[in-house]
Amino acid sequence: MYKTLDINLLRIPGSLNELVPLAAQHGFGGISVPRAILEDPRQAVEAGALVRDHGLQWGLLHTPVDFFAPDVTDDAFEEALKIQAEWAAIGAGLGVQYAYNHVWPSSPTKEFDENFEWYVRRLERIQAVLADHGIRYGLEFLGPHELRTQHEHPFVHTISGVLAIADAAGSQAGFLFDTYHWYCGSRRLDDLYFAAQNSHRMVNVHLNDGIAGRAPDEQRDLERAMPMTTGIIDAARVYQLFEASGYAGPVMCEPMRPSTDRFASMPAEEAVSEIAEAFEKVEAGAAGE
Repeated sequence: MYKTLDINLLRIPGSLNELVPLAAQHGFGGISVPRAILEDPRQAVEAGALVRDHGLQWGLLHTPVDFFAPDVTDDAFEEALKIQAEWAAIGAGLGVQYAYNHVWPSSPTKEFDENFEWYVRRLERIQAVLADHGIRYGLEFLGPHELRTQHEHPFVHTISGVLAIADAAGSQAGFLFDTYHWYCGSRRLDDLYFAAQNSHRMVNVHLNDGIAGRAPDEQRDLERAMPMTTGIIDAARVYQLFEASGYAGPVMCEPMRPSTDRFASMPAEEAVSEIAEAFEKVEAGAAGE
């Protein structure tokens, strides 16, 4: 695994010229891909050289839209695929290896069977575009109760569910494992061990913690804590298990509010330092310290 600083989601202020050296200084092995460099090939070349010079790898490739959002029409989907092909070509030139999209655990209009087939059809198209450029695509399951009950028709919300979609589309796609979604969606150790046994299909790991004082079904999707802070989710156990499984892809801290609001208003070096310290806690816990 290589620790990746997600400057996009964490809202860390600063340019790549500022953040790449900070990431290297604080022991990160990778940094997320800014959308701007995918829209400007000249920036991409400069960014690629900067990242290589500091011994870092890239995190995940952006997608132009949420490909599985109910409001993305077939026409919008086709247009987005064209952009994705352009971004994948740029990403491949940079050495980007992974991309993903989440799977919504409920649908406003589609019954399970219809929704499953709709996901499979779209996935077949997306994974083909990315595979042409050597980029592995993964599906993220979403576990919070609020999302599972947001719409009338329930859908998959576990690792087995997203891999069923991936397998129905030809088994090219893999999955993203998020400790928060696992905790909210099932908390089952067999799901965790199933993920470890299939780590060759994993494209990313998100580490985080739950909000103290809330039961699993009371957790909110966009409110999460830094890993190893509230003691609700044992991120160290997940980290240790995936490391032992041989997983070699990116792993990121992914808290949501209030951490991301703090990071956006902090000096970049302080934010990067805090995220690095969170990783150190996870690694220490994984090592039994």
